[in-house]
Amino acid sequence: MSCPLSLSAFIGKVTGLLQIVSPTWSQIAELHVELQSAPSSNDEVAHCARTLTTVLPNISKLYVNAETEDSLCQVVATNLVSAYAGQLVQSECFVTIEPQDVHFSAQLRNLVARCGSKMQSTMVDPASLTHLYIAGNVQHSIQQLFFASGPASCVELANLEQLCVLSPSDSSDCSSLFKQLAFPNLSVLRINPSQLVCQLIEHARLPDQLTKLEILTMHTGTITMYNIRFTSEQRAQLARFIDDEDRVDFWAMTNYLFGAPLSSHSVLTLGRLTRMPAIEHLRWSCLTKLEIMCAVQASFLLRLVPCLSCTQELVVHFLEFDKPELWPSVEPTNACLEVLRLNYPVSDASHLHIMALLVRLLPGLPEIFEL
Repeated sequence: MSCPLSLSAFIGKVTGLLQIVSPTWSQIAELHVELQSAPSSNDEVAHCARTLTTVLPNISKLYVNAETEDSLCQVVATNLVSAYAGQLVQSECFVTIEPQDVHFSAQLRNLVARCGSKMQSTMVDPASLTHLYIAGNVQHSIQQLFFASGPASCVELANLEQLCVLSPSDSSDCSSLFKQLAFPNLSVLRINPSQLVCQLIEHARLPDQLTKLEILTMHTGTITMYNIRFTSEQRAQLARFIDDEDRVDFWAMTNYLFGAPLSSHSVLTLGRLTRMPAIEHLRWSCLTKLEIMCAVQASFLLRLVPCLSCTQELVVHFLEFDKPELWPSVEPTNACLEVLRLNYPVSDASHLHIMALLVRLLPGLPEIFEL
């Protein structure tokens, strides 16, 4: 639902229309709410959310997001999650919530937790979860979700398959907290560079093999590793690079991950604002796929390809043609390249340049019939 006008008027209109057909829509099990800021009071907003839960009593899957989050959006989200928590199988609330004394259903499988500092005694059965996404105040969220009833020697999320932890860079020391968490069957891990995430991978009990590891950075790009060895030694090495996103040596981290056969398939996606490093510093001999969204010149690409000896797919979103006389004389070699996608501004000169570039990039190509 979208709320372009008054939130109170909108929800009142929706509930009124629903009640024309039936006082309650008990057959509806899934609710998606897209919030926008509206000039309403907190009490009015809370009443609207409770009214909605009366009309839709049997929601088991709840999705809440906000175009621009403010305190009123948080009140709506908190009231919706609090009202439905005891019956939810899936709770995906990307708005900060602060529920009080709420116990989630033992059938809860998917949980997105963005918990404010005022949240208290909101408990989750750790054994029930298969997917967990935590962002914002991660330390407080974990303490309230899994340790609200008191200290424990170990909390095991025995059935958790996918974990996403996105933390701000100014994190406190959580090493003792993470030592109490075990993820024995985790297969997918998504993280961002931060002190807290560094402590997570160093101290939490994680499996020695992951189906997928994804590292998300705000300014540079995304690293994805499939079927990666994730032993304590590899985790300690990786932790050196992700201690803080503001200081992270992103290119050194890529050299570690792509310079040796740590995984069966690896993908590097570089964002539009990325400043490419000096090629002589790159060690990407085991990178499988490279996608570059920032502008690069043909001469740079020709010098880069020899560093990509195992790359099977290369995608360049904005290729610029500098003068061919600036292109390196050494022929790039890559016998593994199977997919090449190049986007470039069309002109009379670019047609000739792309033909020459393809001959250089794909020396084994027997013939080009049409371009």
